[in-house]
Amino acid sequence: MRSIVIRLSCLLFFTTNCHLAHAGELLQIEDAWLAEAPPVSKVMAAYMTIDNDRQQQQQAVAMVCKEFQRAEFHRTMDKDGIASMQHQQVLSISANSEMKLEPGGYHVMLYEPARRLLAGDRTGCSMEFDDGTTIEFDLVVKKASSTEHSHHHHH
Repeated sequence: MRSIVIRLSCLLFFTTNCHLAHAGELLQIEDAWLAEAPPVSKVMAAYMTIDNDRQQQQQAVAMVCKEFQRAEFHRTMDKDGIASMQHQQVLSISANSEMKLEPGGYHVMLYEPARRLLAGDRTGCSMEFDDGTTIEFDLVVKKASSTEHSHHHHH
């Protein structure tokens, strides 16, 4: 009997620890990309999907990319046919949902690139959340469409 209790205790311990180890996977960043910019550009726009499969809202509070001096969360607002950008302190992702950062909506502005990033390049980034979770990911540089260039060119 004691042998069974020990085995069940070990199984419970390892199952619980495995669950805790994978808890961070309930919060993911997918399809992260960066629009290629002209050679003189000091600002680039990044897009991605933040997937929150957790039972509570998560807030992205900071993002850092190795090849940029700073990153800011922004939202494109359209008022009376005029688009404007608003800085966002945090990005709130509801429980069991995803937030798409895309052209014309929420996005990340990256300032002062260390070098010119061309289509196909990758740059390492990390996003920090209010609960202390940090997710590391790569942004893949893609050719920008003409609407993306004109959309972000006034930053």
